[in-house]
Amino acid sequence: MFTNSGLDANTRLLVVAAHPDDEILACGGTMARALEAGAVVCVLFLGEGVSARFPFGSYESDQFHEESRHRIASAKNSLSILGVSDVIFGERYCCQFDTLPQITLTKEIEQIMQRFKPTILLTHNPSEVNIDHRATYEAVEVACRPTRPFVPKQIYTFEIVCSGNWTFETTFKPNVFVDVSAFWEKKLAAWHCYSGEVRPFPFPRSDTGLETLARYRGMQAALDKAEAFRLMRAVV
Repeated sequence: MFTNSGLDANTRLLVVAAHPDDEILACGGTMARALEAGAVVCVLFLGEGVSARFPFGSYESDQFHEESRHRIASAKNSLSILGVSDVIFGERYCCQFDTLPQITLTKEIEQIMQRFKPTILLTHNPSEVNIDHRATYEAVEVACRPTRPFVPKQIYTFEIVCSGNWTFETTFKPNVFVDVSAFWEKKLAAWHCYSGEVRPFPFPRSDTGLETLARYRGMQAALDKAEAFRLMRAVV
């Protein structure tokens, strides 16, 4: 299971995220912990993360291309701090995954699973404001039909501070907690590579906001700081 013994040299951890920065917010500490234990980690981004900040359809400006390049560079720098080198960048426009056939997302996830052969998969949960997060979850759910040999035995969902905090009713209900206390500074260093995304508290993606969530999840499991996940399926 996803325990100390489950994050080791035999672990092949695949993170399927909608946009660059989701991976650090959700599981930066867990990736750092896994890598220190000798695991192999791959991160798949299904889309880019800046187009929603521009007028709809206006994606040809120099500013848009510059911000897109900056986001990719930020992701590469962030993941290099953790030690992740296997990264796939998608180009789907932010907050527009719902305009695409689901099969386009599903097929890409399947291809990466076939190539990487993960033992554990982490992805978004369906209780998020961001529609791309929900679409990613649904595509993973389809891609992980348990009849193919490349589907991992353990599948978990994670939470994104902001998107997960701002839903009206449904909420993320974790049942697995990873102690990231010893990796917190590395997570913050990786997060700070996403310059422009960090804002002052009380914005949730502030340093204080991230630590508040980590301490809250830690309290749920008698830990100092934790990242929380929900086990969706495990085959033993």
